Amino acid sequence: MTHRRALELALAFSLILIIDLPRTWAVLGEPASSVETDRVALAGHVSMTTAPLYTIQEITTSELVVREYVSRDTVFAVAWTGRRPPNLVSLFGSYFQEYLEAATAAASGPRMRGMTHLQGPHVVVETGGHPGDIRGRAYLPSLLPSGMTKEMIQ
Repeated sequence: MTHRRALELALAFSLILIIDLPRTWAVLGEPASSVETDRVALAGHVSMTTAPLYTIQEITTSELVVREYVSRDTVFAVAWTGRRPPNLVSLFGSYFQEYLEAATAAASGPRMRGMTHLQGPHVVVETGGHPGDIRGRAYLPSLLPSGMTKEMIQ
């Protein structure tokens, strides 16, 4: 799949999700207080993993796994894998417009295979996969805990 085609699919999925899905995720850059609401809305299972500087709150459903990385009660990163993409509007919150602008700018750039890397002024989004195996991550570089790298967000 070409880089341009991957971006077109990401934008199409995003627009479909804007129309079809209710808000169901804790939001990037905001407090992590909605995880239990998310779990109930998705009929998913929540598990938590604690590291010294952050917590990973993972919601698992039959189609999707979303990991929300939280430090100081703020979601600083999210990662997902599954058969379909998550609702990116809800997941990215106020950073969704920045993501769309970066995706639009990248669509006119060189084509690449593999993961698509989009960088806005405040958010970095990497997506890839193929239908039935979608994966990605988004993070706010300014909020990454000291010593944490993007490779740790999976």
